[in-house]
Amino acid sequence: MATTRYFEVKLKRSGNGRHFTQRDTLRGLGLRRFGKTVFLKDTPAIRGMLYKVVHLVEVTPREGTPPPSKRQRVREAR
Repeated sequence: MATTRYFEVKLKRSGNGRHFTQRDTLRGLGLRRFGKTVFLKDTPAIRGMLYKVVHLVEVTPREGTPPPSKRQRVREAR
């Protein structure tokens, strides 16, 4: 089984007061609240988005399978 590469991204600084393109990029990454962590696939598009807001986020590269999202956990519990 092949391992997948992904990023663990945590919002460390707020998007308030930033240029609207940076705020839109944070929303596109799924980072809406301060301190929120998301897991994103390692793709060229995601890398470009992270490069644009690297000063606002903490990025940790990971390998393996990302943990299930809240939505996936709820579906499994049914």
